[in-house]
Amino acid sequence: MSTTIIIVLGAGFLFGGMVLMLAMGYLDTEQKRALEAKARDVEAASQAAAMAALPGFFAPAHATQPPMPALIEFDDAMVNRLEHHVQLEQALVAQFVHHPSLDNLYRHPATPVHLH
Repeated sequence: MSTTIIIVLGAGFLFGGMVLMLAMGYLDTEQKRALEAKARDVEAASQAAAMAALPGFFAPAHATQPPMPALIEFDDAMVNRLEHHVQLEQALVAQFVHHPSLDNLYRHPATPVHLH
């Protein structure tokens, strides 16, 4: 009877030790995951702050306040060239959507485009 009790107590101690090791390993893994998630959140927040600090495309690099409307000069020729470029791109896309082919996808600059 005493050997049976010793075997049962030994098996219980061994099983309890294995369960304890698994539980502690799980907790350690969860703590590592929580630290990694926190580090990712901090990195994402710092990246967002860095992106917000970048100047806009048309804004000067060291502008602390928006420029006055009277100081802004638009180059009408540049605006017209940009509008024409966007219209040509839209025509190319429409032509490719309606007639998909490699020629329409990779158009050479000398090929005429028909605007609708």
